[in-house]
Amino acid sequence: MERQKGRGVSLWALMALALFLGGLALGFMACRQQAEMPQIKETGGVRQIINPARPLKGTIQVEAEKTFELNPYKVPDFNLKYFWVLMDSQQIILYNPAEPAAKIFSRDGARLGSFIRVGQGPGEFPSRTGFWLDFEGDEIWGVGNMKVARFDRHGQLLGEFKIQDMPAYFLRPDCYLTDLTAMENNRRVKKLLLKKIDQKGTVATVELLSGLELGMISWKDEPGGYFEPYGTNDILWSMNKAEARIAVAVKSDYQLKIFNQDGQKVMEIEVPAERVPVSRQDKEKILQAFSGNRKGQEELIKKMLPVYPDKLMMMLNLTYLPGGQMGVFRITAPHRWQLDVFDREGTYLYALIFPDRFLEKWSSMDFLESGFSLINTDGDYPIYEEYQITNCPEIFPSAGH
Repeated sequence: MERQKGRGVSLWALMALALFLGGLALGFMACRQQAEMPQIKETGGVRQIINPARPLKGTIQVEAEKTFELNPYKVPDFNLKYFWVLMDSQQIILYNPAEPAAKIFSRDGARLGSFIRVGQGPGEFPSRTGFWLDFEGDEIWGVGNMKVARFDRHGQLLGEFKIQDMPAYFLRPDCYLTDLTAMENNRRVKKLLLKKIDQKGTVATVELLSGLELGMISWKDEPGGYFEPYGTNDILWSMNKAEARIAVAVKSDYQLKIFNQDGQKVMEIEVPAERVPVSRQDKEKILQAFSGNRKGQEELIKKMLPVYPDKLMMMLNLTYLPGGQMGVFRITAPHRWQLDVFDREGTYLYALIFPDRFLEKWSSMDFLESGFSLINTDGDYPIYEEYQITNCPEIFPSAGH
């Protein structure tokens, strides 16, 4: 009898201990899950989101297959030395932003015509004035030299009007962004401005981001110690025309600021991203990649190397994806980057890892409903290519169809 009672007590004790340990485990898992979830609060109408360093839905190794290519140099009389791409579901337009000229192709690669010339006349633009092409509804807009030229889809001039800025990137027909360098108190300042035009032609300006040293690189010239704030060109931004949103960031600070079409900040997204240690040799390679073939590159890199951080967190670019998600190209190692994907609410969901053959082509990537396009410069001539992503249907709805 006593033995049975003791056994019963032992069983109850074991059950209680098991329940206690199980509760601890569940509590630990719940705390861990809660810690990994984004922290969200609203302050003054601004949604502030602190995301975990790791994406909630994990890392995806992108699988992609080429679906289309256009080698324009096989087309007679194609004479652009290099080109940028403007593309939608109707047309592919290749244009030279330095020597304004554009060629129109159909979606199957057939040549349809040419437009834009270097000059001072109607629909013409001077050389090297920050010329830019974009679609505005059923029209093609050429922007540069403080004017906007409107063309139809065949390249015929519809009209033009003056603006105050160069360069300018239109969010709507009456609203554009301009990033410019200005001098304030004898110092160079980089600004990102949103400008709205009313019916009378009056321009209202909203300053989205500015600063004396927005970047992380500075140096003192010798002798004399003249201080030059280098790095003020580190502002990144991207526009989502469909939803009238503007994403703004600084390369070295993983904080995204989202503005609406009136210049009001509606969201801040932060990620405690890890900083990657880099050697002097790798720093030099990264700086060479960013500096390109500009004049005086070697002297520029020589000045930047001593002050360039040994631990690096840098965003390469911002982009909006077809479904309205925000994408951030971020360096994860000296020769690698990934695309961090946030949903419309600002939650960090995915990290996309692209195959090695695409790593050096991030600057020409543009995302499509089913994948992405790029300019492939591996061969003798640059080729426009499109790729379908086959394993990310939640981000690219047309993938796999």
